[in-house]
Amino acid sequence: MFIATVSSVRAQDGEFMSNEQKKLVTTFINAEKERQLGNLQESVILFNQCLDLDPSHDASYFGLGKIYLEQKMYPDAERNFEQAVELDKQNKWYWLSWAQVMLAREKYKEATKVYKEMVDRYPDDPQLRLDYANTLLYAGKERKAMKVFDAFEETAGPTEEVARRKYQYYVKREQFDKAAEEIEKLIEAFPGDNQLYGMLADLYKVQGDIDRAIEVYEKARKADPGNPYIQLSLSEFYESKGQNDTAYHYLKEAYRNRNLDIDTKVGVLLKMYPQAERFPKVREQAIELSELVVATHPDQAKSYSVLGDFLFLDGRSVAARRQYKKATAIDPSRFAIWNQILYIDSEQGDFDSLLLDSKGAMDLFPAQPTIYFFHGLALIQKANYKEAADVLKSGSQLVIGNNALSAQMLASLGDAYYELGRNASSDSAYNAALSYQPNNAYVLNNYSYFLSLRNERLEEAKAMSARSLELEPSNPSYLDTYGWILYQLGNYEEAELFLSRALEEGAKSSPEVLEHYGDALFKLGRKEEAMEQWKLAKGFSNSPNEPLNQKIETGELND
Repeated sequence: MFIATVSSVRAQDGEFMSNEQKKLVTTFINAEKERQLGNLQESVILFNQCLDLDPSHDASYFGLGKIYLEQKMYPDAERNFEQAVELDKQNKWYWLSWAQVMLAREKYKEATKVYKEMVDRYPDDPQLRLDYANTLLYAGKERKAMKVFDAFEETAGPTEEVARRKYQYYVKREQFDKAAEEIEKLIEAFPGDNQLYGMLADLYKVQGDIDRAIEVYEKARKADPGNPYIQLSLSEFYESKGQNDTAYHYLKEAYRNRNLDIDTKVGVLLKMYPQAERFPKVREQAIELSELVVATHPDQAKSYSVLGDFLFLDGRSVAARRQYKKATAIDPSRFAIWNQILYIDSEQGDFDSLLLDSKGAMDLFPAQPTIYFFHGLALIQKANYKEAADVLKSGSQLVIGNNALSAQMLASLGDAYYELGRNASSDSAYNAALSYQPNNAYVLNNYSYFLSLRNERLEEAKAMSARSLELEPSNPSYLDTYGWILYQLGNYEEAELFLSRALEEGAKSSPEVLEHYGDALFKLGRKEEAMEQWKLAKGFSNSPNEPLNQKIETGELND
């Protein structure tokens, strides 16, 4: 191999270099310079000129090999590295580069021969022995690799890389005792590496030896008592043994730990959700753990939202809403939480809150139709029918592919139009709602009831009302509607039956149903009973009802 310099160089025999030799040195230096500058094509030309001057110039073959390796031209790189080795078998870098390109080409068997040669030539280099063993593994010669690893450990001592390789080998062959020995050696050498305890415990778990797995993690806990992941693992193992109280103790310890990230905590809680739906004790534990998440991560919106979810599951809707609102105060961008708040407002009949919350949500999510529905619903309850109709109409145009929401939106729009006296628009909205959901009992009832109040299309109203009762036969409002339609049709006896059933099913304090029932009784000649019902209706009424007052004063119907 030539060592190029910029000064005059003597030949090995003591004479000065010939002009040809000087030209070779200069050309080689230029080739290396161009390679380092990234001018690879020019460098290849110059290296080949060197080989034209001296076909046995090993350094030029090596230079070409490096260029081809960099360009991932592996066959060319391998050919040049091999030639360099043939010309100078003492150069370690030639051997290493030759092996490297063989590995890149996945020629593992050939590479093992190269590494074997290097190990024999450089027996004091432990890294070569380690690379040789790894290459044997790639070549599928695992037993031979294990022997080389053993020999490596005899001189270099235990290392994590070797132990892990041997561990994987023994696990693959289900030689679990030997695999455990390798991890135990590592634990002894690196007692602070908690991952090693986990590997050993998992190994015992695979064998069904949960007790030994727990022993391992108990040792790990003593070595690092504040590690939340060890506490989580202990919880899991004790749960698998049916020791649920102990499992929960360790789970709480992990949740009290601020070093356990919130995503892990929430992830465990989400896994608990199906059981929390079924078992009150699990639900109670989930709430307690969620409260610990809030305590340890008070600046995270998801802390409050997950607590809200479990409180809602427990039927504590108002408490859940408080947590959801805390979540939106930290991160107002999460639509799902707003939607849950609006649902609870509606469920609780808290229409003042629903009006305010839906307005705030609408400003944040102007393209979410659900919010328009809740806002329209609140406006209807506040008797602001004009604005409700405008909001619901706009919202209905945003719904895509959700028939249930379209039906709800249009049904409420129909209600708003009715209150505005726009009967044709109301009927149109109800018809549109039924086109999305023909069996929507709410729409069938309201539509048929409003027709009955107008004394229009009574047979059609009767059919729709009958269908709503088929869907919900015990609904007192639906029974009242059907009874009143029968009354309007002059079928007083059957009307009385359905109206009395409405009272029995929970409408005994409804002034509207009581008044209807009184009217039916009057038509049947039961005037004293009719008067009793009218008076009851007045007692339960919170708003003026002049027609009812006239009935009571005159003892007659105001037909």
